[in-house]
Amino acid sequence: SPLFSECRLGAMSVFYWTIAGYIIVGGGGVGVFLWGKEHGNSIFDRLYRIFCMHLPRLLKQGLEKCFGKRAPACLDAAWVYVCYTSNPLVQLFYLLVVVGGYATFVAYSHPHLPNRFISSIHKYIGFIIFSLCLAVWWRACTTDPGTVTEQNVEKICDQWQWDEQIFHMAHCRSCDLIKPARSKHCSLCQRCVARFDHHCIWINNCVGVGNHRYFLGFLGMHLVICFYGFGLTATILYEIIVSKDLLSAVFVKPDTRERFTATKLMVGQYLLATEGMVVFICVLCCIMGIVLFGFFGWHLYLVRSGTTTNELSKWSYLRMCLKHEGEEGREKIKLLNNEYNQGCIQNFREVLFPMFPMEVHAAEKKGPLKSGSSKEAKEGKNRKKAKKSD
Repeated sequence: SPLFSECRLGAMSVFYWTIAGYIIVGGGGVGVFLWGKEHGNSIFDRLYRIFCMHLPRLLKQGLEKCFGKRAPACLDAAWVYVCYTSNPLVQLFYLLVVVGGYATFVAYSHPHLPNRFISSIHKYIGFIIFSLCLAVWWRACTTDPGTVTEQNVEKICDQWQWDEQIFHMAHCRSCDLIKPARSKHCSLCQRCVARFDHHCIWINNCVGVGNHRYFLGFLGMHLVICFYGFGLTATILYEIIVSKDLLSAVFVKPDTRERFTATKLMVGQYLLATEGMVVFICVLCCIMGIVLFGFFGWHLYLVRSGTTTNELSKWSYLRMCLKHEGEEGREKIKLLNNEYNQGCIQNFREVLFPMFPMEVHAAEKKGPLKSGSSKEAKEGKNRKKAKKSD
């Protein structure tokens, strides 16, 4: 019968405390990020003041005393670089997690393959899925999201007209160009992006008309690898339970020699002690798979609705402003209409198979469409108003 040794009990104790520490620290950090405010009396407000105000101030004071006035300035510059500029740090972290996770899976799970439930072919299938994840991630990172330039701004304005609800004819002072409908200037990338969705730190790139499909592929492939990894590791653990007949085993407490009939909790503790990394990969893949499933589903819903993350925020803000206008504002809310919603099939076709994936980035060279000199844009608006009056 399987026996619990003292070292296994010690390893299990360390494992439990480590998981508890991650949950407390991670959960507290998320709570401070979401609900912490500078003024307030909640626990998250107090933690926010401690970690985001008092500790940084004390750290700067200590650095100034030890290294002079340049040290706090260097700390501020590092903070600005990490949080407010486009940088590859999160990309490197992503590679560390994904490549490290796959290497851990190979090191601890492959020795159990093949078995009575899983053939050795899954070693190669797993590698193919892992390679596809990296390939689609790199494509999302390196593909132009749809930079608005002097050469393509007219074509983009022809594709999406201003709806006079959340998008109005405006001028981007940073790019010195007219702002097409559905575009946005990204302060991190320092460019206007056509049909802007959001800036994704995992790919260190904006998500726009040029790479939206690759971003969806990035989410979809990582959802596949998480559930695939969960399925394989769960099956491996089940095979260990069946082959060792753990559910019928008798466990012996090492100090008192007391015998216990196996329970599911005891079997789980045994697996943690003997196959801890396989259990860790299984749990991690399950949790990350659930998170990615929700995130991927949310972005598919946005595509189906013919909107983007940026536009959803604009619609919410517009409705909030109209609600403050009282009864008249509530009547205006009823008249709001998303003119970019062309129906489910056409919306997905626009994202997955854009009509002009290359023209957005390399349109034929025409005169720049500057603010105040947009004859075509004005004509487009007049045509749109004529359609509405019809």
